[in-house]
Amino acid sequence: MPPTSSPMKALVYTILLLCTFVKCVVGNVEKIIFIGPPPSAIGSSNHPALSSLNINTLTQDELSVRTNLDRIFASEQTGFQGQSSWILLTNLTENQRYELRVCWSALPWPSLMLDQEPTRFDMEAYTLDTVLENDKLLQSLNAYAAFRPNIQTTKQSTIIPNSSSLLIEIHSAADYFTDNAELMTNPPPVLVDLILDPFLFNVLPKSLLPTVGYLSLLGIVTWFVARWVASSLQSVADSMETPSKKQN
Repeated sequence: MPPTSSPMKALVYTILLLCTFVKCVVGNVEKIIFIGPPPSAIGSSNHPALSSLNINTLTQDELSVRTNLDRIFASEQTGFQGQSSWILLTNLTENQRYELRVCWSALPWPSLMLDQEPTRFDMEAYTLDTVLENDKLLQSLNAYAAFRPNIQTTKQSTIIPNSSSLLIEIHSAADYFTDNAELMTNPPPVLVDLILDPFLFNVLPKSLLPTVGYLSLLGIVTWFVARWVASSLQSVADSMETPSKKQN
């Protein structure tokens, strides 16, 4: 078998190097995909019922936030829905595709066990006009904002007046059974990351771009290595055939 050439060695080392960047991620994800709506005539910063709301806000400049979401057990009394939470998405681009992800850990560490109980999330996207014209939705939004800690999560100056905006309602339902009476009566909040992810050309989420690049590079390197392996095997086969022909 011929000695390994320097370029082939470099390719093998490159593959090994790329493999060192592979990480094990254990988590749960729920998401909703939507299109940026036309700007509302009301505007999230102009209407008094919206401008003073104490809820998390995501924009294209602030794409993620970590927060605790309260949850309940879904039942007939709750319409088989979980605890309602709200988030405002603003400064969106009209007709651009987005996805909002709810991510929470699945690691069963004892110290975090209260945050890891199984949870079901259901999400609905509403325009500002829809919420303001629906008494039930507006009451749910105001009730959620009233019981939140008074924490400013987004600078008011970063919110563009009359921009494309959506309100997302997240229903969080505890989805487990345990002998612990306290956990069955009062499910603890679950720690989540809320992530707004714009799509590139309405086809690919921007967050997947590094993954696509990594897989493309790995595929190219693997192709060259496969060619080298095939060539080496062919050389070995040819070298074994030559002595047998001489003996004949």
